[in-house]
Amino acid sequence: MEKVLKDRIYEYLERHCLIRDSQHGFVMGRSCLTSLIEFFEEVTKHVDEGRAVDVVYMDFSKAFDNVPHGRFMQKVRRHGIVGNLASWIENWLTGRSQRVMVDGKYSAWSSGTSGVPQGSVLGPLLFVMFINDLEEGVEGWVSKLTDDTKIGGVVDNEEGCCRLQRDLDLIQSWAEEWQMEFNPVKCEFVHFGRTNKKAEYWVNDRVLSKVEEQRDLGVYVHSSLKVATQVDRASKKAYGVLAYISRRIEFKSREVMLQLNRTLVRPRLEYCVQFWSPHFRKDVEALERVQRRFTRMLPGMENRSYEDRLRVLGLFSLERRRMTGDLIEVYKIIRGIDRVDSQRLFPWVQQSVTRGHKFKVKGERYRGVVRGRSFTQRVVGAWNALPVGVAESESFVTFKRQLERYMDRCLS
Repeated sequence: MEKVLKDRIYEYLERHCLIRDSQHGFVMGRSCLTSLIEFFEEVTKHVDEGRAVDVVYMDFSKAFDNVPHGRFMQKVRRHGIVGNLASWIENWLTGRSQRVMVDGKYSAWSSGTSGVPQGSVLGPLLFVMFINDLEEGVEGWVSKLTDDTKIGGVVDNEEGCCRLQRDLDLIQSWAEEWQMEFNPVKCEFVHFGRTNKKAEYWVNDRVLSKVEEQRDLGVYVHSSLKVATQVDRASKKAYGVLAYISRRIEFKSREVMLQLNRTLVRPRLEYCVQFWSPHFRKDVEALERVQRRFTRMLPGMENRSYEDRLRVLGLFSLERRRMTGDLIEVYKIIRGIDRVDSQRLFPWVQQSVTRGHKFKVKGERYRGVVRGRSFTQRVVGAWNALPVGVAESESFVTFKRQLERYMDRCLS
C-alpha cells in the first residue's frame, strides 16, 4: 500500500517540478555521486581561480524523529496533496505509540506527536517534502541528500563571510519555524583556498567546529581537495574485508571468490570514484595493490603475473574500470539519465566547427592540478575521442556494450 501511494505521490511531485534541484536523496536520476559532482564543481572552479570558499555541513538533531505532525501536514497540503490522500497520510502518521525495553523490562507506552517512521517505504519521500523549502532565500550553494545538508559560498572578503553567516541564520530560522533543531556540536565547516580568511560561523549562538577533512556522503573531502585521505581509507577498508575473507572462507573456489570480490571488496574501492578518482601514480598503485592481493588469493594464481591473472579471471584493472566509469557517467549526464545541469557541467561544442560525434564537450582553462583532474575536466579528451558509434548510442545498454568493445581495441 505504501509503495503504491509513494509512486503516485512521487509522480505528481515530478510532473509539477515541486522537488527542488538541491535535493539528491530519493529522487530519480540523482544520488550521492550527483550531489558530490555538482556541488564541488563550484568549489573547485572558484578555488582554481584563486578565490576562497567555505562549506558548512549541517546536522539535524534526530531529523526523522522530530518532524512535528501538525506542521508536516501543512507542508503536505502546500504541495497540493489534499482530500482523502492527505487524510490517509495524517492517519498513517498519527496515533502511534512506543516504549523502551531495557534488560527485559518495558517502559510504559507513550504516544508520539512527531516523527516520520524510519524504515518505511513512504517515510523518506515525506521527509524530502518537509525540508523541500529549507534553502528559501539562501544565496549560497545548497545540496541536500535527505537530511544531509551542506551549504557553500565564496568568502573572498568580509562581506562574503557575512553572507554565508546570513544564510546559516536563515536556515536556523527555518528550523525554528518548523520545530526542527540543528545540533551545533556536529555541525562543522571546512575552509578551501589558499587566500581563505578562515572566518568562524555560528549556529544557535555556538561557534561551529573547523575541520581539515569532512566525511561527505561517505567520501573523505580534505581542505586541500586532494584525494590521498580517501584513497588510504578506501584501501584499508578493502584490505580489512580481504583479511576477513582469508580467515573465514575455507572453500575458496574461483566462483565464490569472484562473487565476494564483486560484492564486498570492489565497492569499497569504487564508491563515488568518479568524484574522487586518483591521478598521482602512488594513489593509483595503492588501489591497484588491493586487487593484486585478491587475485593472488585464488587457487592456482600464485605464480602468474598480475596481467595474466586478470586475463584468466576475466577481470580488468581498476584503472581501466575507472576510465570506463567516467565515460559512462558522462553519457548518463549528457543524456539526462542523471538529472543534473548538463550544460553547466559539460557545455557542448558547436557541431558546425568540429568533426566526430555530435555530443562533444568543451573543457576550460585551469591553473591547478586539482581543477584539471576534477571529473568535468579530466574526461573531456577521452569523451571527445569516442567514435560516433559509441558516443551516439541510442540506449544506455548499447552504449555500455559498444564502450567495452572500444576499450578492448584501444588497450589490446
